[in-house]
Amino acid sequence: MEADRAGVVSQTGESVRDTTPVVMKEMKGTIGLTSKTAWLRPLTQAAADITTLGTVRGSRCRTSRDLFTEWATELGFPDYFGRNWDAFSDCLDEAVARASDESASSEGESAPLAVIVQEADELLADEPASALWVFLNILGQTAGKDSSRPTLSLLLDGTPDRLSRVTERMTEAGYPPLPRGHLS
Repeated sequence: MEADRAGVVSQTGESVRDTTPVVMKEMKGTIGLTSKTAWLRPLTQAAADITTLGTVRGSRCRTSRDLFTEWATELGFPDYFGRNWDAFSDCLDEAVARASDESASSEGESAPLAVIVQEADELLADEPASALWVFLNILGQTAGKDSSRPTLSLLLDGTPDRLSRVTERMTEAGYPPLPRGHLS
């Protein structure tokens, strides 16, 4: 995998939009947990007022191709979805914006949106760690910069031992490690 100023290039050579100003290998030590991973929680820590955008199964998302199919089906991506990381990012943004508009209250504030991932430890398990890094960065960008009220939350469902494997895989991928006990 390569990284440059324009963005990230996936294992398959696809260009991926990335607005993070650091290259991948520098991320391990420079990204603060509060600003980048507040949108990532175990299902048991879901906010009471959350609106579920969809539920996906990690066992159906073991490869990028399978992930694209599962998320497109569950989140209602349009027929023109191109099944690559750029298209995934664009369609996820559209799905979140559409759901946010639909859930807006009379005061104009929308409920937080979430995607529940059952069997979370199997998410992209058959892909190199770099695919998980790209996936998490796309979700982090969609979640937004306001860590106190992210636009999107990823709620991971699984037993504590399986969720600890997710944390290990995130660390292996170079994504900010979660604090001890964060997913238990």
